[in-house]
Formats: sequence, structure tokens, C-alpha cells
Amino acid sequence: MTQVNIKDFLKQNVDEGENTKEVHFDRFKSPFVIKEITNAENEKLQKQATTKHKNPRNGQIERDVDQMKYAESLVATSVITPDLNDEELQRSYGTLADASGTLKTMLKIGEYNRLAEEVQLLSGIGAESLDDEVEAVKK
Repeated sequence: MTQVNIKDFLKQNVDEGENTKEVHFDRFKSPFVIKEITNAENEKLQKQATTKHKNPRNGQIERDVDQMKYAESLVATSVITPDLNDEELQRSYGTLADASGTLKTMLKIGEYNRLAEEVQLLSGIGAESLDDEVEAVKK
């Protein structure tokens, strides 16, 4: 068995790899830049998409995950450029205070799907893994 050195696991010794990626769409002069989603960001998004309610039949607290909200937030949070929270951009698309809505309005469905796929790949989540994540949040 190989001797393991704890220093190999220290943060300063871990290769972070590429954390951003450019995604080009023909309709836009500049590329979209996306970033990898961290575990902390993912947990925050999961909590934001989860609602709790009391089941009137058994009195148990149940959690429901809005899968669409989670997926949309995941993609929007990963976009660095353009800044989806920019007021001028949001006014341009008529989506004030709605970063996810801005992104969905900006992109055609195929572009949005491609961007979502790139986010999942960059963050190390496959399409099946995203479904697994949502199921885990439900439990």
C-alpha cells in the first residue's frame, strides 16, 4: 500500500483546474463566461428552491423542491458574463430583479439548453446527476 501524505490534501496543494469557460453563441458579439458551481453555492440554491409545509394528515413537516427553480438558479448563478443582475441589461429584456428570467429571455431554447449543459459539465454534474441532486434535496 502506498504511503499517503496528508500534505497532498491541503488546500494550497490541490489543483483547482479550470474554473471558468467561455460559451459562444452566434447571435452575441461577446461570449458568455460561466463558472463552476461550488458545493456551498449548490447547497444555497437547493435551500432557496425548497419549501416546507406541514402535512395536515400526519402533522409531519415535508419538503418540496421546485426542480425548475433549482435548475434555473443553478444556470443563472454560474453565469459571470454578462452580469445578469445588471439593471441596464434587465431593463433591456424587461426582467427587472430577475436574473434567471433575464437569461431565459436573452437566449433561445437551444442556446439555453447548451448553456445549462456546459454548466453541468464544468461543475462535474451530468444530466442524471442533476436529477439525483434534486432527489437528494427532496429527502
